[in-house]
Amino acid sequence: MPRWATLPRNDDTDGDFVADYAETLLHVAKGPHAGTPLTFTDWQRWLLDSLLERRPDGRLRYRRALIGLARKNGKSLLGSSLALYQLTESTEQAEVYAAAGDRQQARIVFNEAKWQVQNAPELAQHCKVYRDAIEYPSTGSIFRVLSADARLQQGLNPSLVIFDEVHVQPNHDLWDALTLGSGARVDPLVVGITTAGHDQETLCGELYRYGQQVVSGDIDDPSFGFWWWEAEENTPVDDIDGWHASNPNLREGLLDIEDLEVASRQTMELAFRRYRLNQWTRTTESWLPVGVWEASGNPNTRLAENATTWVGIDMALKHDSIAIVAVQKTDDDRYICESKIWLPEGNTIDVYAIEEHLRHLHQTYDCVELCYDPAFFERSAQSLLDDGLRMVEFPQSSQRMVPACQRAYEIICGSKLTHPGSPVFTDQVLSAAPRQTSEGWRLSKGKAKRKIDAAIALVMALDRASRPPVEEQPIELWLAYE
Repeated sequence: MPRWATLPRNDDTDGDFVADYAETLLHVAKGPHAGTPLTFTDWQRWLLDSLLERRPDGRLRYRRALIGLARKNGKSLLGSSLALYQLTESTEQAEVYAAAGDRQQARIVFNEAKWQVQNAPELAQHCKVYRDAIEYPSTGSIFRVLSADARLQQGLNPSLVIFDEVHVQPNHDLWDALTLGSGARVDPLVVGITTAGHDQETLCGELYRYGQQVVSGDIDDPSFGFWWWEAEENTPVDDIDGWHASNPNLREGLLDIEDLEVASRQTMELAFRRYRLNQWTRTTESWLPVGVWEASGNPNTRLAENATTWVGIDMALKHDSIAIVAVQKTDDDRYICESKIWLPEGNTIDVYAIEEHLRHLHQTYDCVELCYDPAFFERSAQSLLDDGLRMVEFPQSSQRMVPACQRAYEIICGSKLTHPGSPVFTDQVLSAAPRQTSEGWRLSKGKAKRKIDAAIALVMALDRASRPPVEEQPIELWLAYE
């Protein structure tokens, strides 16, 4: 059973019709059993029964659905079987679409269906096959390829959409066009079939969270179906139970367990979690090992008043967040930190509130350094310097950030840092990704483009706190040395 699943409300379903149709006409397309008659597994039949449930009034229960499966679990086979059944068995002029973020991805399900038609005499004699379309002339039905990188056609009236790999969909446009364009259909169905992504601030992430709320009962939407196989959070990559939880074909003997064993050792951890455990990750390549940051959290963490403190300030322009992280070093060479983060509201930044918070830190703790990037904070820094705060320039060049990021990595991975576990702080730290430069790696937003300002402020503060003390010198001349 999947980890997340909407529960059935009715016994009537078209699942058996689709399964029997596929097992009568279709064949295995790949692998050692290629060319042999297709046989669905128990979980595949269960999924078809769930997806194609009918209401007491005879109409399909679901209008939209999201199915999450790890790679090599037969997503394309399921999609092509549904598409061909709708194409050839519908009594109306069906419009079936294989959709995806780009045309190459959209053609995967379509090409599977195309191969099935060409290798099934009963289908080949009744269908006309083209490069990007399959026609069924007797009913006027058609199956087409449609992608987000093509100009959207007007007048679409889909009866069935197989939306492949929703996690790479660049925006809502294609999904919305296909969902809203089927209002004239009696039983329209849009089915997203995907693996997990690395950014939940996307169409797929929104559908995933929406499905969770439907399953939990927080949202009452009987027309949305959600079935998602994934391993539990913090499951070790070599945990066999986690492999089974996210790969239903493994239980059926259709996946080679040795393949997973090799992949768990040789594949980058985040890639293995996304593609083989079907878990969401914040980035394609995190700078921290999975679970390390979470393990260092303690909600009771508090800075000690009047203790020596270092502060990192990551200022921003209009659309980024602003982060201030304060760090203290303990007698046993450990570090504790707290953060203050301002999220953007419109196009305004309350610089006064930021300056006041820094003055509060200065009054409460022994702030030996408040380091900042002069690019966006020079005026405020000069004002605070005039008030007696020990402002230190920390330009975010690779020359300074590369060793600072490495030092922060060693402190966190060495279990020498404790933080309160703030959700926003955690999200920004874990959203940072390593970017290679000529001088080594440093933190960046990566492809997900999520906010990482708190991670940068933490790196700056830890860098200053972990350096040996220097002799006192006039504050006006202080710079973060290399």
